Amino acid sequence: GVIEMMEARSPADEAREALRWIKARLVRNGMALEDCAVIAPDATRYGPLLRRAAAEFGLHLRFTHGKPLSMAPSVSALMDLLELSRSDWPRRLTLQIVRSPYFNLTEWELEPGDALKLDAASHAGQVVEGLDQWEQALTQLMHAEPSEIEDGDLPPFSVPKGESAARLLSGLQGLAVRLTPAAARPTSRWVEWLENLFDELEFPERTKDERDHPAFLRLRETLRALVLGEIAAGEMELTYGEFLDELHTAVEAATYREGRKLYEPAVNVMGPLEARGGRYQAVVVMGLSEGLIPVVEREDPFLDEATRAALGLESRLGLEQGGLFYQSVTRADSNLLLTRPYLADDGEAWEASPFWRTVERMLAEKPRRIRPEAPRPLQEAGSPQELIFWGVRRGGMPASLLKSHKERWEQLQHAQQILLARSASEPAGPYEGDLAAQRGELAGNFGPEYLWSPSRLESYGACPHMFYTSYLLGLEAREPPTAGLDAKQLGLILHEVLEEVYGAAEDPADLDSVLETLERIVDPIMDRAPNRYGFRPTPLWEIERNQHKEALRETVRALSEVGEGWRPAEFEMRFGFDPNAPLELAVGGKTIRVRGMIDRLDRRGDGRLRVIDYKTGTGRLNVKELDEGRRIQLPLYALAAQEALELGEVVEGFYWAILAAKRSSLRLSNYRSTEEGGGVGPEAAYDTARRHVSRIVEGVSSGHFEPIPPPGGCPSYCPAAAWCWRYQPQAGGR
Repeated sequence: GVIEMMEARSPADEAREALRWIKARLVRNGMALEDCAVIAPDATRYGPLLRRAAAEFGLHLRFTHGKPLSMAPSVSALMDLLELSRSDWPRRLTLQIVRSPYFNLTEWELEPGDALKLDAASHAGQVVEGLDQWEQALTQLMHAEPSEIEDGDLPPFSVPKGESAARLLSGLQGLAVRLTPAAARPTSRWVEWLENLFDELEFPERTKDERDHPAFLRLRETLRALVLGEIAAGEMELTYGEFLDELHTAVEAATYREGRKLYEPAVNVMGPLEARGGRYQAVVVMGLSEGLIPVVEREDPFLDEATRAALGLESRLGLEQGGLFYQSVTRADSNLLLTRPYLADDGEAWEASPFWRTVERMLAEKPRRIRPEAPRPLQEAGSPQELIFWGVRRGGMPASLLKSHKERWEQLQHAQQILLARSASEPAGPYEGDLAAQRGELAGNFGPEYLWSPSRLESYGACPHMFYTSYLLGLEAREPPTAGLDAKQLGLILHEVLEEVYGAAEDPADLDSVLETLERIVDPIMDRAPNRYGFRPTPLWEIERNQHKEALRETVRALSEVGEGWRPAEFEMRFGFDPNAPLELAVGGKTIRVRGMIDRLDRRGDGRLRVIDYKTGTGRLNVKELDEGRRIQLPLYALAAQEALELGEVVEGFYWAILAAKRSSLRLSNYRSTEEGGGVGPEAAYDTARRHVSRIVEGVSSGHFEPIPPPGGCPSYCPAAAWCWRYQPQAGGR
């Protein structure tokens, strides 16, 4: 016979090489599947790896050891269903149960497609977990008028309302009643309850395929074992939670065999103990590295050897591993392959086992070490996809091999062009946001009549690709609802408070008057904030709102300190919305129209104006952001107040960080242009803003949407964050 030794980088690579060798015996030596066997020492480690490689290589495997029952998709889904009430109906788990193919929920008028509607309802009602939150959200949607439930973050067709919301509410409530039995009962009664639930859900009918049926049969055996255990130990009443814990323990301990029929040809996969009675033409013995074969023998910390012997359990020591190895390597009549991984999970060298070293000394030929990055003969490819992958790495394939894989080869060549474009140091080409071919359509869509907003202009200024994904593709990152308010919601609340306070104060220029109005107005606004801005208060909400109120007091005092000679005059001033005219910028021989809303305008005794734009925090409020075109809102607002609204000359302006209670380092009055011959003051800031607006509009019209990460990193809310190759997260993951 022939004995070979092979070293692979990791257990995953080792599994691939073992099955590649088996497939070579089938193809080159004409062996049958049942003539081959794989002996692997650790079913938990090697089982999934061998299954994955076999699926790619088209090999049928028959495992003598079972798969964990808890890992079966149908059983996992069932355990999730049973946990729904105990885990208090968390949003994600509820949606998974409704869309699961294993359960027929029509008895409660729920269909798999309802998961999308419930998802939309959970966003609209900020459902995190709890049946009461689902009931509150769906009840509100059931009674709400369409205008009350509009949400720009949701596709309108997916938000359930009226009868649809009522049906979903009734369905969840009915399912909750069915899954939450109140009375304690013996295990046998719980199993009976569960079997009845199986029938109502049509669980047996939905697990009849080859993959799921063996797991379902093993689950029923596990339930019978629980009943037999109760008979032997005596009847004891269990609560629902106690029964679930008992069921979890039993399922975790159980294994099941896959549904491949015994008479179907397959490569046998077994452990050293199971291999002792068989003979095969070709055998792979895997895992010949330290700790795998031989295993490290350790005494059981809970049951010593004497106790194990008294109970009739197998000893953990003195396992005769040398004898097991000898019996493993003598199972092959013709071909034997010994394999081992040479790198551990942490990247350190994995020493060979003593058995490996002994065999190595006996053989004249040294073990073959497989390195994934090294070129391989195409004849060794184990699957069509691997053949093509190796061909791409080599830069070509023989015509005889390429003929039958031409379409896939062309697809990979195309993918390689995209990969090369995305790997280039500078983004360029159609795969990196260059839509110059559509410039005619873009110029029409963003022509003279288009109304720009400062936020859209700044989005392009920050990263053209973020503008493209947000506004041309209309994508938006949708995060699952979480308890508490987010930064955007906090900003809206703080803006509303300041607008209401200064607008309602008897004398908005008098600190005491403003503070008195703040104390009167802030609590009602905070009270209605959860419903108005769509967040679910946490137990810390009372503490947080007190902190926010104190921050507002500090910001009012600080605004008063920088307000000498100025008097608040206008709030939330809109331009570009009827009946107010937009700001029109004449740049580059064309007119660009802008609309927006100015947070606050202060007026001086001589009639001149100061623009204040509220921001929640202090990030990106410096001069450099204006110089580089990422923050142009302030000069555009000042120009709009001066030219579109014709309220007077603006001589000052700044951003105001509410929580920090201070103004930005960027101030219009002392802004100095970086352009050669540029001036100082508001006019210099206006010129800078015009220049950036012209560049941005030209870039959009010309189809330039290349990803260019901002200097401080990309915002987490960018819609392209999940796939953009040039995405660079901001420090702190903001």
